[in-house]
Amino acid sequence: MKSMAATAATAAVLLSVAAHPAAFASAPPAPAPAPAPAPAPTEFTVDTTSDAVDVDGADGRCLTAWGACSLRAAVMAANARPGSTITLPPGHYRLTIPPDPRLIIGDNPDPTTGDLNVAARTTIKGSGARSTVIDANQLDRAFRMQADSRLSDLTITGGVTRQRELPITDTGGGAIANGHHMTLRRVAVTGNSAGYGGGIFNVPGSHLDLIDSTVSRNVAGEAGGIRFDDTGTVTNSTIADNRVTNPGDRPGSLAGYGGGIDIRGRGPVEILNSTITGNRSSDGGGGINFAPAYLDSLPSPIPDVIDLPLGRMTLRNSIIAGNTVDGAPADCKKAFATIASLSNNLDGDGSCRLTAPGDLPSRNPRIGPLADNGGPTDTVALLPGSPALDAADDCPATDQRGVARPQGAACDIGAYEHTS
Repeated sequence: MKSMAATAATAAVLLSVAAHPAAFASAPPAPAPAPAPAPAPTEFTVDTTSDAVDVDGADGRCLTAWGACSLRAAVMAANARPGSTITLPPGHYRLTIPPDPRLIIGDNPDPTTGDLNVAARTTIKGSGARSTVIDANQLDRAFRMQADSRLSDLTITGGVTRQRELPITDTGGGAIANGHHMTLRRVAVTGNSAGYGGGIFNVPGSHLDLIDSTVSRNVAGEAGGIRFDDTGTVTNSTIADNRVTNPGDRPGSLAGYGGGIDIRGRGPVEILNSTITGNRSSDGGGGINFAPAYLDSLPSPIPDVIDLPLGRMTLRNSIIAGNTVDGAPADCKKAFATIASLSNNLDGDGSCRLTAPGDLPSRNPRIGPLADNGGPTDTVALLPGSPALDAADDCPATDQRGVARPQGAACDIGAYEHTS
């Protein structure tokens, strides 16, 4: 009897399931918990010049083992709080933690060693380029920018990457390797060295806005001051006394070019109210070298190699003069590219081929050396009688130093506005 009753009960259940399948369907899996939101942006004020790691790089607190907030700890904490600001009081912030020896110098993704890896949108504010110094101490480059960034009112020096048979992103950027949109304002990038881009290396897909800043006295095997592999602007800035030496131990046709600026992307790159002088290279383009290296295809037949417009750079109200290749004048060199003047530029040796209204090709600019002429960064002054005086138009409201423009009948060409 029990067996018959059980059989009847089972049959009843099966009939019910058949009649109402939805009621007996397995419950859908519970939704995965939503990821915890990133901590809100905040402002970190660095309170020690020592180089120390954050004890917990994921909590966004900026706290070293002894309770201070170092620059490295602040960068690590800001990576957990996108949009944060790091404030640096006056001081000499020397990086002292060498890169992991198992990693090749220049290609160090570890935020706890070597260079400072900015991995989230971050603003870093100093107290003035003459009082706030970030010194990479010849251990590594200073910064690897893996997210949008803004730096202001500071100096970056002492950065280095080694010249080796490596991808250019591994040996590029003595001070900064930039992979995103970076703005430098009132910043001095000086005394750094690299295989490519002694001061700054901007990889494909990046953009640099250099404003009221100076890139000087950097050294590289190619691109002594800045290398652009994509787009950028240089405004009210000075690129001076950078040097390229072809070391002979690195293969490739790019070595030895671009003492001040080397452009290997298609651009556009815009240079406005700036001064490019005193830069040296061993092979070509003492001031500016523009030769795009990222070309998917070339037309056939190639018409005029020199003027084929596969890349574009524009100049306005700028001085390119006093740059050399092995001691001989050589302000500009281009191939597969166009250097377009938007008027009122001065070219010391005529190699930039300036033909727009107001241009002054093959003219002695009568300028001084790179020096402290007042203002937050070193500049190159116009001397009395310079043809650049009162020879520009449509200029920014101030020069690189913050001096109001114009001081005379019209604005001066270059980053410096002469005052009587």
